[in-house]
Amino acid sequence: MTSQITRFVGVHGFASNFHLRQVVWRGIKYRSGEHAYNAAKTRNRRARLRIAAAATPKRAKRMGRRMPLRPGWECARQSIMREVLLAKFTQNPDLAAALLATGDALLVEGNTWHDNYWGCCYCPREKCAEPGQNHLGRLLMDLRDELRRQHR
Repeated sequence: MTSQITRFVGVHGFASNFHLRQVVWRGIKYRSGEHAYNAAKTRNRRARLRIAAAATPKRAKRMGRRMPLRPGWECARQSIMREVLLAKFTQNPDLAAALLATGDALLVEGNTWHDNYWGCCYCPREKCAEPGQNHLGRLLMDLRDELRRQHR
């Protein structure tokens, strides 16, 4: 049976986009992957820089939610998340090593904030009873496989 990591907290907190670790993405330094992802919602460089300067990932997320979404956002958001994750893990070798150390574990971004797109919500609400799509976990597992191939 394959092991599972169902929350990105504690020792597995590095997998969370809220993990504070510098990411340079498209020429701008961000405090976390969450900062970079939310800045990507707009093409306005000034707005991106304001999000990059947000004190916390939570604040960056809040700012990103207020941005008028750039054209084609819904189609681009997974590929942008992949770019941000690639930057995060290739620019921080210790995080890449931590991701590789998860072996073949199923990675699930378990949450209680009703995000069944990027993760899987474990709250008791009926709307969250179905398993989430776990796109973040899937992208991380794909990236882990890619890193593993590169390290061979």
